[in-house]
Amino acid sequence: MKIRKSIGYLVTEQREMEVDFILDETQILEIVNTFFCEMNYEERKQWIHDNVPEPNVVLVDINEEGDYPPFSL
Repeated sequence: MKIRKSIGYLVTEQREMEVDFILDETQILEIVNTFFCEMNYEERKQWIHDNVPEPNVVLVDINEEGDYPPFSL
């Protein structure tokens, strides 16, 4: 995944310094897990509801095999 982010600000030029960089799968997984681990259950639930379309959300019962149909948050 290629990302562009600001890493500083050049005061004399009044502009941000930006870099393009590529993240591998392990780095992406670490960032996503860190992002969600900082939220409580309700915050996670709300973020998923607000940002992920319903067909891409599936309730999973870890005690059963397979997935379940989409659910409403």
